[in-house]
Amino acid sequence: MKLGLTLDSLRFDLREAVRRASGIGVGAIDVDATRGEITPDLSYSGRRDFLHYARSCGLEISALGGDFGKSFSDEDAVEQIFDRTERLIGLAIDLKVRVITTRIGQLPTDEKDRKWDMLHDVLKEIGRRAERYEIHLASHVGESTTADLKKMLNSLNTEGIKVCYDPSVLIPMGLDPVKGVYELSNHIVHTYARDIMKGEKGYAETVPGEGIVPFKDYVLALYEIGYKGRQIIKREAGSGGIEDIMKAKEFLDKII
Repeated sequence: MKLGLTLDSLRFDLREAVRRASGIGVGAIDVDATRGEITPDLSYSGRRDFLHYARSCGLEISALGGDFGKSFSDEDAVEQIFDRTERLIGLAIDLKVRVITTRIGQLPTDEKDRKWDMLHDVLKEIGRRAERYEIHLASHVGESTTADLKKMLNSLNTEGIKVCYDPSVLIPMGLDPVKGVYELSNHIVHTYARDIMKGEKGYAETVPGEGIVPFKDYVLALYEIGYKGRQIIKREAGSGGIEDIMKAKEFLDKII
């Protein structure tokens, strides 16, 4: 298992962020493909140039962020979701990326719910399209229980829809982030290294290793299920910047 980093965690412009990520010593970057310079609107030459630059800095692009901002069960958004998925897949192909992370929306708990059938059909079709190009659309955890997510994924029978696992979002839901690894073992293709702490005002993000996520058990569980992908450092809050990233890397280097 190796480390990576979400480029947004560095809060620099694109090329400077790539250069800094290389200097930190991670081997891969996740890139948000919903805004900024790297989106499906990027020209072919722009895609080629960015891939070349990342590789010249010793980095692979481990995933594209593709949060549509719409539930996949939203009937009014289905055509838009299909279109954006196709365009993201095209971008992923050109950037040699195998994983697109996204949010599919909260799952119905009842399989007899009409929305369950609709979401199932949408995900199955998207999964079929992604699988054709050996790409995984990886759903973030935290919108539904791991049990409900597993139930839906098992019903799809496609390698195109998988899981992006973030232990920190499960704890506020009262779920065990280690147990969830085993529960979703057949579906995890991408993982985050994020941590949280609990204070008087509730949960807040903190530097990995300084909060309540049981990282040693989490990493051990990933090894035990045979996970060979990246642990992606993702830091959305705080003002520590690169110092926080370096602390996280130092901590994670000791346990992975």
